[in-house]
Amino acid sequence: MAVEIRRDVNPNFSLTANSAAATTTARFPYGPYAGGIVYIAASSGCTQINWHSALTQNDTGAQVYADGSAVTTAVTVGFHPIPDALFAAKFVIPIATGATTGMVINVGLKG
Repeated sequence: MAVEIRRDVNPNFSLTANSAAATTTARFPYGPYAGGIVYIAASSGCTQINWHSALTQNDTGAQVYADGSAVTTAVTVGFHPIPDALFAAKFVIPIATGATTGMVINVGLKG
């Protein structure tokens, strides 16, 4: 008999990412989760997501780096995995570079 490991998926929620500083754009809790995916239905002029992290809900936050390079995701309409470099982040702050208006991001987390 096989053992099945089951991980619950957090109900999806939406946030609006903008091209402003990490202190003013939306963020989501990520600490208790093991991974996730974001869905972008419309880019709103955004060309990439610059991934930032914060230690607390109200912390300033800062750019995340991996191997000396900023962690980014090129934006196209569709699903994108949350980068592995954010695995230990308590809060994730997606900055929508180039967005002319807020870009809606649908988030699904798995833990």
